[in-house]
Amino acid sequence: MGLFSARPVSYEYYRLGFKADVIEPLRDKDSFRVVTPDGTFQMTKREFYRDFANVVRTMSYRDRGLYHYSRVPQKALKYLVK
Repeated sequence: MGLFSARPVSYEYYRLGFKADVIEPLRDKDSFRVVTPDGTFQMTKREFYRDFANVVRTMSYRDRGLYHYSRVPQKALKYLVK
């Protein structure tokens, strides 16, 4: 198995939410999973920064360490794994 074959870091949240204390310590190629009632979403830190750059720039994510969507955005659907 490759260097990045380790299981992704995973957490549950009641909606699609991004937790800075989980995501920020990761390396760019490390994956994380968010388990929600709407499904499980998995992406690498690099993909998160690329596709959710707007989230990273929010005061909520930067200062409070959490950003969540009230509804799953279309761009997140490609990361739906189950």
